[in-house]
Amino acid sequence: MIDMHYDLLSVIYQCYLRMDYTYLDNWMKNYRLDNVSKLIANLYFMNEEEMKDELGDNYDEIDVVEMFKTAKEILQRYISLDNVVLSIEGCDYIKDLDELEELYNLGLRNILLVWNNPNKYGSGNRDVYGLTEEGRKFITKAVSLGICIDVSHMNKQTFYDTLTLLRELKKKGEKVKVIASHSNCYKECPNQRNLDDDQILALKEFDAVIGVVSYSEFVLSSRASDEQLRDAYVKHIEHLKDLVGINHIGVASDDMDFDRVFFGKDYGPQLFDYNSIKEEITEVLKEKFTEKEIEKILYKNINKLFWEEEK
Repeated sequence: MIDMHYDLLSVIYQCYLRMDYTYLDNWMKNYRLDNVSKLIANLYFMNEEEMKDELGDNYDEIDVVEMFKTAKEILQRYISLDNVVLSIEGCDYIKDLDELEELYNLGLRNILLVWNNPNKYGSGNRDVYGLTEEGRKFITKAVSLGICIDVSHMNKQTFYDTLTLLRELKKKGEKVKVIASHSNCYKECPNQRNLDDDQILALKEFDAVIGVVSYSEFVLSSRASDEQLRDAYVKHIEHLKDLVGINHIGVASDDMDFDRVFFGKDYGPQLFDYNSIKEEITEVLKEKFTEKEIEKILYKNINKLFWEEEK
C-alpha cells in the first residue's frame, strides 16, 4: 500500500539529533512489498512554542533546507527515493520563494501550507483567517514548480481561498496537483481536522485524492472498542465513495508512535498495527468493497497521481 502521510523525515531528523537510529532501523521493517511499499514522507513544523519544546537546544538552529537535506540524505541510505514523495507540513520556517525553489531542487514535491496554527501564509484549524497575500504568492510559486498542494490542516477560509487561487491558476494553463493527505469526513466524525461534504465535493474538481487516516481521533468522536473504530473507519471510506467516487480515495496512517518514544506523548490509539497495516486495512474493507476497489484505495489512486504521471 501507499501511506499518504507518515512523518518519516521528522523521525529521521530526530534520530539524527540523538545519534541513535534504533527507531528508524525498526521502522524500516514495515517498509516492504507486502505492507507499505511507497509513501509520502513528511517533515513537519509547528508554531514557535511547540518547536522550542520539541527541538530544545536545537531550536535556534532551525534551518528548513539543512533539516530537509539531512533527512533526505539519511533516508536514501535505507530505501530508493523513487518510491517516496518528499513533503513538508507547516511552511512556517520556509523563508521565501527562493528557499522554496531550493527545496524543490532538493526533491520537495508536496507541501501542507499550514499545521494547526496560523502562519504567515494562512491558517490551520486553530484560527479563522484565510490565505494571506504572501500565501498566494507561495502557492503560485509552488504550483509553477510542480509541487502538489496538500490541503489537510487548513481551516475552511484558507481551504477555500486556496481552491479559488488554484482554479485561477488552472485557467491560466498551470498544471495543478491537489491532495488532502490525511483528512477524514466531518459527517462521520465532527473533528475540525476533518472535511465537510462541501469541501470534499470541491476537491473533486481538482481530481484530488483524499487519504483516509487511521488515527482514532479523526475516525470516531467518542471512545470506542477496536471493532467500533474499524467499522467507523470503513464508513468514512463509504461516505467518500458515495460523494466523489472510488477514484478519489487513498489511505494514510499519520502513525504517531514515534512521539511516544521520542517525547513521551500519547495521542491515542491507532486503528492498525503498522507492521501489518496493509493486511489489516484490506481485511476491514473486503466486506464492503471489491478487490479492484481495494486496490484503488490502497495503491492505485495515489500511485497514478504521483508515480505513473512522472514516467
